[in-house]
Amino acid sequence: MLFDALPMVKSESVETIKIDTTEPENEPSSKKAQYHRDPSDWELEPVAVTKSYRNQDFLNSSHARSLRIMCEQEETMQRLAANGVRATIQFFGSARARDRHQFDKAMAETVAKLDAAAPESDAHTDAEERIKKLKQIEWMVPYMASIQELARRVTAWSMTRHSRQAVSGVDRTKSALRMSRENLVELGSAPMTGVEGGELGAADKDEPPRSPNPVTSFSKSPVLHRRYKYLPHHTDSNHPDARSSKAADLFVCTGGGPGFMEAANRGASQVPGGRSIGMGISLPFETGLNPYVTPELAFEYHYFFTRKFGMAYYMQALVAAPGGFGTMDELFELMTLKQTGKMNRNMPIVLFGKSYWQTILNWNAIAEFGTISQKEVDDLLFTDSVDEAFDFITSRLEELQRTIAK
Repeated sequence: MLFDALPMVKSESVETIKIDTTEPENEPSSKKAQYHRDPSDWELEPVAVTKSYRNQDFLNSSHARSLRIMCEQEETMQRLAANGVRATIQFFGSARARDRHQFDKAMAETVAKLDAAAPESDAHTDAEERIKKLKQIEWMVPYMASIQELARRVTAWSMTRHSRQAVSGVDRTKSALRMSRENLVELGSAPMTGVEGGELGAADKDEPPRSPNPVTSFSKSPVLHRRYKYLPHHTDSNHPDARSSKAADLFVCTGGGPGFMEAANRGASQVPGGRSIGMGISLPFETGLNPYVTPELAFEYHYFFTRKFGMAYYMQALVAAPGGFGTMDELFELMTLKQTGKMNRNMPIVLFGKSYWQTILNWNAIAEFGTISQKEVDDLLFTDSVDEAFDFITSRLEELQRTIAK
């Protein structure tokens, strides 16, 4: 016991506390009174402890999955905003594609291994199989140069004053408010009240809401929900740190891997001052991103769906080069978002590699069976021409901006 009782001593009308500093009995007089024990006095080492947010075992466990998902989404959005990204053009395509130099080098090395291997040996069989696979993908070699050139031209165009007037960037707050009004009109409900109360006036219609309630903004319920106030998110156009939605550079964005993704990032890097985004995924057969991704815009994800969200959020246009399951998955999901109005229904989509895309899928048959509309097929551009793809993308973006400006 370090302190005895603390008697109260009154002096006039002021109460003071008198502390008895007498040394307790049976305690060395040289030892000072302490609130905590001095660790140097302990006979054993203190127990080591780790804060929960630094506990790698917990953070990598299934219990922390929701935290990892939030980190992948929020860190992406924060870093994109910090780098002024408000508009992207997405490039998809096979990671197996190679340019002429890469293809010839791989073929020469494999032929050398075949020549050095003993006939009917495992090494000989492996080399033959490798040569067969290389020959299967040789047709993609010319498309590598085309995708690189298209990405270079789009990047150069995006850095001009004219393009910044044609690219508006994504404005989620305005679309949320518009959807809310449309939903309520469709249901014949009472007019929506603004954040501060009262009907939406002309000024409210021209400006994004300061704090839309997510339930109100997207619900089809005929019951009006309460509106709540929130500070603007960094992805909202009314956030203090957000770039103006009326002027935005158009960043090339890819999956960050080799093949057509590398070609697009390389094309963007050829423009002085050009930057591009790489959103990679952790896979056992891919390590790191291609060297043409801008370092501060390089991302790696564990979850495919958070990666897709990052890709789609600011997307203004899409170019899909020939690809396999991954390309198909991403392409069809983004086409669904466009079809359902979650993304702009007039967003330009280019399917580069006309013969490939028209051979592997019978697009007109899908429309004839009534599962999609013919207009949705006609709205796609099938092409092998860089000029045609570039003109289609830029003219469509300019048309979209004119529509927004009205």
